[in-house]
Amino acid sequence: MKGIKYAELQKLNAAEIEKQIAENHSRLTALSFQRVIGQLDNHAQIQTLRRDIARMQTALGARKTQAK
Repeated sequence: MKGIKYAELQKLNAAEIEKQIAENHSRLTALSFQRVIGQLDNHAQIQTLRRDIARMQTALGARKTQAK
């Protein structure tokens, strides 16, 4: 599972980024449950997903700062 690049995020609008953040939060929750019950094979997915969410939030914050 590869993470999303910051350059790819710059092509999206704010609504799309917020939608992806919400989707990734739900995927992160599902992966966390899988980890707890021992069904998660690739634990690096959690770290990648957390970093993707942070990258998206950073891009969203940068847009809000530029809009001011």
